[in-house]
Amino acid sequence: MKRKQYIIVGLLLISMFFTSCGEKEIKNIEEKEIQKIEVANQDNNDQLEEIKERTIVDLSGKEVIIPNANEINNVIIISPPLLATYIGAVKDTSKLVGVHPGAIKNINPDILNQVVPNWKDINTSFLKGFTSNAEEVLKMNPDIILVYGDFQKEGLENVEVPIVDFYLKDTKNESWSVRVDELMRDIFEIKEGKTLQDEWNSAKEITSKVLNNIKDSDKKTAIMIKNNNAESFTVRGGNYYGDDWLKITGLINKAKDLEGDSAQVTMEQVYNWNPDIVYDFYGMDASAYLDNSIEGKDWSLTKAFETKSIYDMPHGMFNWGAPNTDSPLTLIWMTMKNYPGTIEESFFNEYMKEFYSRQYNVELNDDLVEKILDPTKGK
Repeated sequence: MKRKQYIIVGLLLISMFFTSCGEKEIKNIEEKEIQKIEVANQDNNDQLEEIKERTIVDLSGKEVIIPNANEINNVIIISPPLLATYIGAVKDTSKLVGVHPGAIKNINPDILNQVVPNWKDINTSFLKGFTSNAEEVLKMNPDIILVYGDFQKEGLENVEVPIVDFYLKDTKNESWSVRVDELMRDIFEIKEGKTLQDEWNSAKEITSKVLNNIKDSDKKTAIMIKNNNAESFTVRGGNYYGDDWLKITGLINKAKDLEGDSAQVTMEQVYNWNPDIVYDFYGMDASAYLDNSIEGKDWSLTKAFETKSIYDMPHGMFNWGAPNTDSPLTLIWMTMKNYPGTIEESFFNEYMKEFYSRQYNVELNDDLVEKILDPTKGK
């Protein structure tokens, strides 16, 4: 009996010995595999750290090698409309070291301090027109420069900094503003938040309920004035942004057969058109038309004057007569003005506040909404 017990104990000891050895061997193998994985991961991390740039295709169709977004610390913007798009996509303006002075000027002064709190610290003196002073540019140590067209690259020929061209031959407000937003988001690798296409889709959902119920025979007529001063009187002809605004908000552009975005006209031509609505892009304020105080031009002979349907284009992040990041709001606002009673102004004002909060992290009060929608209030 004792012998059997000794044998059993011996077998248990032998089993424990081999089990222990097996576990040690397995543990050694596991540790070696873990070390291999850690070494491989470190090698991959080292390789990723070395890759600090990527290739994109800008809107001119050119391939440009640019830094990864986390490597972009100093940004120069030469094209004025691009500042608004940058703010809408990136939100933070602390990396802006240089911008065209027109970019600052084209933001409504009543909201400037909120959307670009550091605007006084941004260099705007490195340009003469759209020609850059290369020496001044290099002092800012830019990581990337944003332009619109070859003419804005003048002075930058020997500056070894990535230049991204946003030039896009397009006369549709939606597609232009959306593609500019998409490229800006690509450059700075912005994934979160509502894109401008999302905003356009929301705006079109609101306006389609109005515009789909307007028959072609019931559409109102309009013109959009490009400029009106002592020297010239011009309107926006067919196949340009102004024409597009009128068409997509349910109007017939009386100047659609004229060529150019700034076609010269006379008051006799305006009387012949007799538009229901007049939009004023640049030049004299709408109040001057409605007061009939413009020397040599009697606006009282037009339908637009009779119904007080002469409007200044609002001025927020940019003049709403041009495509920009506020453009989805322009679609709703113009539709509301064109066909009164279809969209409540109180609804639009609240929608605009929410839009500015989403797009620019800016909280608008009623006073600021009014100053954006009626630029003359701030004068």
